[in-house]
Amino acid sequence: MYHYYHAVIVFALAWLVSLDCEFWLCALIIGATHFAIDMWKSYREDNVTWFTLDQLLHIAVVAGVSWMWCSKNDWNMPFDIPAKYVALAIAILVCWKPANIFIKLMLKHYSVNMPEEKSSGFNAGALIGDIERWLILVFVLLQRYDAIGLLIAAKSIIRFGDKETTKTEYVLAGTLMSIFIAVLAGVIVTMVK
Repeated sequence: MYHYYHAVIVFALAWLVSLDCEFWLCALIIGATHFAIDMWKSYREDNVTWFTLDQLLHIAVVAGVSWMWCSKNDWNMPFDIPAKYVALAIAILVCWKPANIFIKLMLKHYSVNMPEEKSSGFNAGALIGDIERWLILVFVLLQRYDAIGLLIAAKSIIRFGDKETTKTEYVLAGTLMSIFIAVLAGVIVTMVK
């Protein structure tokens, strides 16, 4: 039942964000394909390959529908929002939840085991990763690569006293993937005109 609600929300948001009443059919295509992709993925194993393919399919549908709509209509971004701001918004979102899921699945794929800790219900590692990626994204956009180095050094100093190898490897692997995602997102945003 969750998939139906999710598809309706995707349809409504796609239509709403377009700020164009005639976009309803395109929004319906986006919502319906989103539903189909999510249903297809729900029968797949929860791993990095299927997650990545799922995300790429969603992006391809949105990009394809947007391209078709823009080529048939003389349509510009509402309020003349520059494409760079849209790219920045997408980068911020990618550095949030999708990055967390991707990193978790990559660590699982390579059997980098999460250290055993007390379960508190609050995932400090995910929050730290989000903040880390957003900071790195800002530093890349400001072309302050020295600040990225300082952030990495500060995180290393905090981990320096930790003698637990499993935890250190887990944090290091997650940090390197986190840095890669944020730098890549930042570089892509800087390439958008």
